[in-house]
Amino acid sequence: MPEYKGKRNTITFPVEVYEEIAAMAKQETRTVSQMVVVLCQEAIAARENKQEKTS
Repeated sequence: MPEYKGKRNTITFPVEVYEEIAAMAKQETRTVSQMVVVLCQEAIAARENKQEKTS
């Protein structure tokens, strides 16, 4: 099995946020951890696009 090159971090979510992420993950057949990565990637891309439009 190839070694995963990612970084680990421990995050404490408000219960409501965690439940929302868990529901999204279940709907997309992902783990909560995978869903958090996807959401972070989407947020970073959206922020970058927003900054490009204002520049």
